[in-house]
Amino acid sequence: MSDSRSLARQSGFGFAGALILLGVFGLLWNFNVLPDGFWGEFWTLWPLLLVAIGANLILSRQRAWLGSAAALAVVTGSLAAAWVLAVVDPPTSHSLSINTESISVKSDGAESARLELTVAAGDLSLTGGAPAGLLLSGGSHGSVAEVTDQRVSVRTSDGRRTVDVRLNSEWNFGFPPPRTTSRGSWVLRHAEGIPTDIRIETGASDLDLDLRELNVQSLNVDGGAADIDVVLPANAGRTTTEFSIGAAELDITVPAGVAARIDFDGGISSLDIDESRFPKQGDRYVSPDFESAANRVTIKIEAGVSDITIS
Repeated sequence: MSDSRSLARQSGFGFAGALILLGVFGLLWNFNVLPDGFWGEFWTLWPLLLVAIGANLILSRQRAWLGSAAALAVVTGSLAAAWVLAVVDPPTSHSLSINTESISVKSDGAESARLELTVAAGDLSLTGGAPAGLLLSGGSHGSVAEVTDQRVSVRTSDGRRTVDVRLNSEWNFGFPPPRTTSRGSWVLRHAEGIPTDIRIETGASDLDLDLRELNVQSLNVDGGAADIDVVLPANAGRTTTEFSIGAAELDITVPAGVAARIDFDGGISSLDIDESRFPKQGDRYVSPDFESAANRVTIKIEAGVSDITIS
C-alpha cells in the first residue's frame, strides 16, 4: 500500500491536469467558442506533447510538482498556440461543399400510408402538396455535405404503403466533431388524400409540421431538446396525437372548426392553452362539442421542462 501511495506522489498531477485541459477545450469546441481549424493546428503541434512527457519524466526526478508544472505549461502553450494560429490563418470554406438531396416515393395506388421519420439533427418542414402520383417528395436545401444524409426504405402490404425516412442519421464520430451549425434543412411534401399515420423521432431539431391539408389519422412525436410547431389537420375526421418531449418548445395550432381534447402530464413546464376554445374539465381540456364534432383531435402530451402553447 505504501509503495502505491509513493508512486502516486511521484507521478504528480501533470497527466490529470492535461486531461482536464483537453476536456475543457473540448467543451469550448462544442459550444462554438474555439475558432474553426483549432484542432487541425493543435494536431500539427503534437510533437510538443512528447516534449511535455519528457520534461515531466526528467524534472520529476527532482520534484514531482516541478515535472507536472513543466508538462502542464507545455500543453497549455500548445493549446494557446493552436488557438492563435487558427485565428491568424483560418481554414478556407471551400472544403465544405453545399449540396442538395432529393426524396421521391411513388404512391403506387396505396389506400393508406404510414410515415416514419427520424431526424437526428437539422430542420424539417413537412406539409401537404406532393405532386400527383407521389406519396412523398422533397429534399434538402442549402445543407452541408459532411452532415447531410438520408436513407429511405419503402414497403407495401395489403394496400398500405410504409415509408421509413432517416435524415442526417449518420453520426460523425470523427475528431474533431462537426460544428452543429452545419446542419441539413429538409422540406418534405406528403400526399393529401391518403389516410396516414405519422411517427417522428427527433433530437435537437426544429420541426415545422403543417398538416392542415393532410388526412392524418395519428401523429406521434418523440423529441428531445426540439423546437416543434404543429398545425393539426382541418378535415381528417378523427385524429389522435401524442407528444413525448424533453426540454422543448411545442406550439400546437388546432384549426378553426376542429374540436379537441387535451391531456397533459408534465414536469416543470409552461402551459398556455386557449381555454375559450378548450375549457378545463377536471384534469383535461375539452371542446364543448367534442363528442359531436365531425373533425376532432385528441392531444396527449408528456413533457419535461418545456414551453407549450395550444391555440
